[in-house]
Amino acid sequence: MTGLVAAGFRGLAALRHARAFHPAGLVLRGELSPLDDDLPWPPGPVPVVARLSKGAGTPGRLPDALGLAIRLLPQPGLHPGAGGSATRTPERHREQPGLRPGPGAPPPPKDIRAGDGGPWDITLTTAGSGHIGRMLPRPATSWTRGAYTSLVPYRRADRLIWLGAWAEETSPRIEASLRAVREAGALRFVLRTGREDGRWCDTAVLMLEEAGGPAPAFDPMVHLPEGLTMAPEWLAAVRERAYEGSRAGRP
Repeated sequence: MTGLVAAGFRGLAALRHARAFHPAGLVLRGELSPLDDDLPWPPGPVPVVARLSKGAGTPGRLPDALGLAIRLLPQPGLHPGAGGSATRTPERHREQPGLRPGPGAPPPPKDIRAGDGGPWDITLTTAGSGHIGRMLPRPATSWTRGAYTSLVPYRRADRLIWLGAWAEETSPRIEASLRAVREAGALRFVLRTGREDGRWCDTAVLMLEEAGGPAPAFDPMVHLPEGLTMAPEWLAAVRERAYEGSRAGRP
């Protein structure tokens, strides 16, 4: 089954000459500030590079499953889940073209290999927030209304933990077009962890500003801290083959 998944995503990426899903996006930079220790966050604010994208690549402001991908960048002597965290397998991706850097934009992030204190990749998609809805992608008409979720939970020790993001309540409505979010300026999201009983609790604050530049090859199954896995394992394996197929099919 996983082989068929990889082949399908490879073919779709080759046909589109881009990612199989979320083909076009806006690259942003900013900072994530932890509020709780329910996930293995760094002990303080950490720089991030992020990408906002449309899942099917619908044009203009047409509804789509919107994506928010976040990479927590390694820092000398400090990395996600400080105290032993690192990527679980060697880095094997190459960066993919994104938007052209604007004047004065910082250089693109460099992928760090396992053992160097690697990055942590988080990918979220617009979805519901209830017990069932948080697992189902949902087309959205705005970047700043409703929830983005991990769709599947993380497993940490004996607990299952979903991750979600909501734009700050005072955020203006931004239509679901890349042009609109590019012109909107700074964005602020509250990240929340979802428990098995359905509760959501604040866990971090994400501040983003436009910077442009290449987007990292996000892979949430490979780039995550020690002691954290995606659940269930069989679905994580299928998703990883989908990512591999999409990467293989891109030019």
